[in-house]
Amino acid sequence: MLTHQYLQYLREQTHCSLCYKQTPTEPHHIDQIGMGRNRKNPKLREHLTAIAVCRHCHQEWHDLGKKRYCIKHQVNPYEIALYYLSKFLLKKEDT
Repeated sequence: MLTHQYLQYLREQTHCSLCYKQTPTEPHHIDQIGMGRNRKNPKLREHLTAIAVCRHCHQEWHDLGKKRYCIKHQVNPYEIALYYLSKFLLKKEDT
């Protein structure tokens, strides 16, 4: 499914989208999926607002919470998500 391909695309990124360090990345869902929901469901809209982050930034985000993290680091995660999703869709279009 497209959403799982997008999450894999985020895992393949070489730089964290928050601190810009060259490091392995993992998908971070800006909008939490929540306990008891099936993360493997390809129809979850939350997958499409995920961004590529390093382990350190991912942990700090969860420690601070979305609002405090974004204020502290002056980032708009939805702009970052739109950038990555656009790149992904354009790449898919080319293949």
